[in-house]
Amino acid sequence: MDNRIKIGQIVNTHGIKGELKAIPLTDDIERFEELEYVYIGESPAKIKLKNLRYDKGMVFFKIEGFDSINEVERFKKQYILIDENQKQQLPEDSYYLFDLMGMEVYDEKNIHIGKITNIYQTGANDVYELNNNTKLLIPAIKEVVKSVDIENHRMVIKKIEGLLDEI
Repeated sequence: MDNRIKIGQIVNTHGIKGELKAIPLTDDIERFEELEYVYIGESPAKIKLKNLRYDKGMVFFKIEGFDSINEVERFKKQYILIDENQKQQLPEDSYYLFDLMGMEVYDEKNIHIGKITNIYQTGANDVYELNNNTKLLIPAIKEVVKSVDIENHRMVIKKIEGLLDEI
């Protein structure tokens, strides 16, 4: 269960026939259509989604075998998860946010800068928040991020003028 990946969170029921509404936690909202099964919350049961549709950035679906609001109420606030082997292959120099969270960040001289504690998706580029007794914001751009080692949970960044001057 430790290696399951959150791809959505159920926020509410929708209607009286067992439909659920979820916030996708993936950049590819239509990703849900490719999945043979998912897990909901801590349950070990494989669950099939059906009647998938999308509206205003939300995912609407039913769970196979559940046909009333009373049966699905218990799923509210639960995460939708997949097994790690179900995750999509990413393009080069793209990373899953969960792989970056908690990553240790160093400069090119091997000086520890901090640990990634939050990631902001701004549209133009992501911004990594580092914690090192103070909060630092690092833009996720090639000019700054020099290497990412997922296996060793380590990132190397280049200090550029105006960035990290206080360190």
